[in-house]
Amino acid sequence: MPRLLLVLLGLALGAGASAVTVEKLTIDGKVVTVKVPDQAAPGKPWLWVGEFGGHLKSLEDGLVAKGWHVVYVGVSNQFGSARAMATWDKVYAELREKRGLSAKPALLGISRGGLYVNAWTRLHPDRVSVLYLDNGVCDIRSWPGGFPLNAKGKGSAGDWKLYKTEFGFTSDEDAKSKSLQPAEGFLPAIKAGVVLISCHGTADTVVPYVDNAKTVVDLWEKNGGQFKVFPKEGGDHHPHGLPNPKPLIEVLTASAK
Repeated sequence: MPRLLLVLLGLALGAGASAVTVEKLTIDGKVVTVKVPDQAAPGKPWLWVGEFGGHLKSLEDGLVAKGWHVVYVGVSNQFGSARAMATWDKVYAELREKRGLSAKPALLGISRGGLYVNAWTRLHPDRVSVLYLDNGVCDIRSWPGGFPLNAKGKGSAGDWKLYKTEFGFTSDEDAKSKSLQPAEGFLPAIKAGVVLISCHGTADTVVPYVDNAKTVVDLWEKNGGQFKVFPKEGGDHHPHGLPNPKPLIEVLTASAK
């Protein structure tokens, strides 16, 4: 059983709105943050954030106001590895089997968080309703590698070293040749009806869209999958999301299962 660390009553979302309960649990030795709505929507839909929980606060709080739970587990610097997914399995079991949340959460991959949500979708296409990539990393050669592909991202030497260590790669070439390519392993998710969202800056210099989410979007389109793109013309890697999250919330709530 997870250990309850802290329960906080958050501030109201607005005049007349109900308070948000934020629970912090420990599962598999990791801190799990759960935003709990005052009244859960039918089916208990939830958003699972791959990294940077709370970064898109207006989006998260907008979903909570509609009865969604929002979940984040801190497994930073694991880049969607098998070790990270083992923790995710335990979090999913707790929230699904013991708390009755939906069997198919929506996943949000902000930047490097894309590696986590992509990994989960490949492993469990039957446990995802929406795969939402927000300037999401999909090709490790682009980030953290920083190698020139169609474009050249800035990369991150420190994170590239951590990535190789996490996956047991002994060299750059080993990592580049043995890591999954962006479009690999997603056909079962398309067949299962997973809805893809990409929200991205068209001029992203850190995680170039053309080398990351575009490859996944193209796969969805080629294979008749459901997808929606929100391009931000001339936008760089930051800020994430949309100034008004309403269009994203509408797609998420319409696609929840």
